[in-house]
Order: sequence, then C-alpha cells, then structure tokens
Amino acid sequence: MIERKSSALFPALCAVALAVLSAGCATTQTSVKAPLAPMPEAVTSFGAATAGDWLYVFGGHKGERHEYSIAMVRGSFYRLNLNEGAKWETLPSATPGQGQPLVAHRGVVYRTGGMAARNQPDEKQDLYSMAIVQRFDPHVGRWEDMPALPEIRSSHDAVVLGDKLYVAGGWQLAGGTNNPVWPDHALVLDLANPDKGWVRFPQPFQRRALALAAIGTRIYCIGGMDSDNKTTLAVEVYDTATGQWSKGPELPSGQFKGFACSAIAQDGRIYANMFQGDLLRLSKDEKSWEVVGQLEYPRMAHRLVTAGRNQLIALGGEDGEDKRPELELLTPSAKPLPASSAQQASTKNAHE
Repeated sequence: MIERKSSALFPALCAVALAVLSAGCATTQTSVKAPLAPMPEAVTSFGAATAGDWLYVFGGHKGERHEYSIAMVRGSFYRLNLNEGAKWETLPSATPGQGQPLVAHRGVVYRTGGMAARNQPDEKQDLYSMAIVQRFDPHVGRWEDMPALPEIRSSHDAVVLGDKLYVAGGWQLAGGTNNPVWPDHALVLDLANPDKGWVRFPQPFQRRALALAAIGTRIYCIGGMDSDNKTTLAVEVYDTATGQWSKGPELPSGQFKGFACSAIAQDGRIYANMFQGDLLRLSKDEKSWEVVGQLEYPRMAHRLVTAGRNQLIALGGEDGEDKRPELELLTPSAKPLPASSAQQASTKNAHE
C-alpha cells in the first residue's frame, strides 16, 4: 500500500516541482516580440544591460562624432519592459558619462567610470575620465555610490562573473585625447564584499573601445583600438580560475575591424557584433567565429544585450553617418550561416 501511494504521489510532486521552477524563472522572458520602442535618445557609447524583464540604458553621446561638450554627454537613465516593449520609463539621472559600461547582477545595475566634458560647445574641448562607480537597485529607486575605481578610466568594458565585477581596457583622459594614459592592468571588485575594494591584475594589452563577455571561468576581451590608434581584430582571454591570459580567435575581417564592437554571453555562448553587421558566435570549441545572423542596420558604438533565453537585441550606436535609435531583435541561427558580402569583400581585400 505504501509503495502504491508513493507511486501515485510522484506525478503530483513532479508537477509541483515544475511549477516551482517555472515560478523561479518568471522574471526572465522566454521570447520577446517585435516591434520594440526606439531609444528615447539617439546616442552612441552608452551603457545598456538587461535584468529580468527590463532593459536599462544609461548615458552616452548625443552630438556629432568627436564634438563634445557638457550638453552632448548625457546622464539620462531609462528602462523598457521587454514583455510590453512599447514605452520607456524615465528613471533617476546621474552624473553624465559616455564610454562607460552598464552591467546587471542579481537585479541590480552597475556603472563604472566613463568620460565627460567640462567645456561648453564654443569652448576648447576639456575631456576627462572618471573613477565613479555606482549601483542602481530598482527596489531602492536611486543611485548609490560604490567603491571608486583606483584610477580614472573610460572607453573600457565590464562584465560580471559569479559575484565579481571585472573591468578591462580603456584609457585615462585628463583634459583631452592628445596625451592619454593607457592602463596596463585590469580590475576586479567582489560584489559580495565591496568594502574590500578593487584589486588590480596584469593586462597584456592596451586597448579601448573593446567588448567583454564571459563564459565558464573565462573572460573574452574582444577587438577595440590599441595605443597606436590602430583598430584590431585581436581577442585575449583571461581565465579567472588560473589567473592566466591566452590568445583567443581573431574576429573576422571587416570595416573598422573590431573597433567599438559589442559582445554578450547567453546560454553558455558568446556573441559579438562589429560594424560589418554580421552577428557572430564563438564556436563550441572556442577556436573560431561563426555567422549566425545579420543586422538590418549595421552599427558601431552600440550595445548587444540578451532578450530572454534565446534572443538578443542590438540597440543604439551609429551607422557611419547617422545615429540608430532602433532596437533590432535578433534570433541567432542554430547552424552557421554564410558570411555577409561585406565581410567576404573585406576578407578578399585583406589577402590581395
């Protein structure tokens, strides 16, 4: 009799367990439906991240390329509910900045560093990097200060792995772009014990306008521009378990190479996008890049973020002439696709 009762209860227990698991995932979309409302402000070099059902966007540059002033660097903060997608909500603004990433961890959004301008439009440009680090908890509803970076830094990127926030790349500006300082170290902050402060560790490159994404114990530092002002396809990989750096597979050739690209991890895979427009995915053996989609509006100085379990969103940035406020909803192909004609032409030219 006892065995028969246990057998009868088993399907019911499974149903309860499934319901509990489903409830635990209720804040993460399984899919997002287009169209999504365009960004409230058309900007480049901004921060963006998804947390649960929400897409958060902060700061950025709204002026013409290389034209900087107090008014052109934004401190606006918005979020969009991806289940609805029709209307952006205005959140509390903060110290303006561009070239600063936004990351999310356990429902809280973090910003690190960034660049701002002190000059008016008719004055000589006075640009400076910042050491500011802040967090925004939606349940609190305001920005809160975190331990500042050890030095000023902008045009870098950041990623969260476990409970640790990593920052790599970037440069330090103190008045302009003529004599920048290029950091030779990356940084990590334990978000579970932030009062311990930031810890430096060696970084075997000097690049800015790069992208970071992480899978397993590995952080991929992708593309960017080096200290000789040369764009690059280079990829470096930092293993947080061993503390060792290694070379990753170079990005495919394309216009501007890997400058101002964007990357994100989803479901154990890394995705990246450069100006030539192909949506790239790191192969399972992590030795090459494969094409799994194509943007309608190729762009740079934009952001690539997750949307649910199997979709991505490309937003913001510029197409070389105009800013692109549109949000493009992308569903990566399960199997690799042929490279775009732009990438094929660039690869052909590179070998001629």
